[in-house]
Amino acid sequence: MSDNLSARWHRILEMNRETSEDVVIARSSFDDFSQPTPWRTFEISAGNRSFYVNAGWLAELSPYFAEELYVRKPSSKRYVIDQATPEEVLEFLRCITFCPMRKPLTVKNVSLVLTFANRFEMRPVQARCENFISLNASTLSRDKTKLFQVTCAMSQCDPNSSTMSVLVDKLAGIKEDELSRLHFAEMPGDVVAEVYAQKLQRTKDKKSQRYAAAGDDAAPVGCCFTQWATSLFRRRRHRHNNLQEHSSILPPGGDQKQTIRSASER
Repeated sequence: MSDNLSARWHRILEMNRETSEDVVIARSSFDDFSQPTPWRTFEISAGNRSFYVNAGWLAELSPYFAEELYVRKPSSKRYVIDQATPEEVLEFLRCITFCPMRKPLTVKNVSLVLTFANRFEMRPVQARCENFISLNASTLSRDKTKLFQVTCAMSQCDPNSSTMSVLVDKLAGIKEDELSRLHFAEMPGDVVAEVYAQKLQRTKDKKSQRYAAAGDDAAPVGCCFTQWATSLFRRRRHRHNNLQEHSSILPPGGDQKQTIRSASER
């Protein structure tokens, strides 16, 4: 049955080759929003360029624009998007607007689109981006910079989603030297902590599996850093309970040096 349908479809394409090619060409080009139309009269300015869009469509997608254009400034005909290049704004508009068709999300543009969607509270666009990310997480992880950008954008959208957990897991799998070169200042601290917590847990699990395979029952339960952190925490708690006149949680310099020396000797 499927073979017959496939053959019939190919015959239709052969009979309408010229028409089909015209459709493909039309769908491969996207509007540049550079000229106003009777239904696209609202101007969005970025840098030295202007884009003309349907204000009603923006309001449908975004409570932010609904408030801005129809409540706060109902007579406004122009909106300026700062901290973005004209090229970025154009890509964003092409990915959210059917003019005549909507540009699909890709590994290259999904972090950009999601960043704008977060900024303007476009929940339908956020959901579309999240769905794309969840389906293409493995592909995204091949480019560490893109993976990091998508994780940053996703953390602003839904930090507790299953998609976010997948991205954090992918980041935790990156080698330490490569991970240290990423700009973690752009990412929320709790997400950074989760990435490194998973990375430490992976290291611990690998060591446990290695020692278990070797039959070593006296294997250490963690790396030197983990042991040092645990020792430091215990010292701080002991000092807090027994020396209440000291308000600082940090141990004195001598004890700290001794703790580090003990950890290094292990």
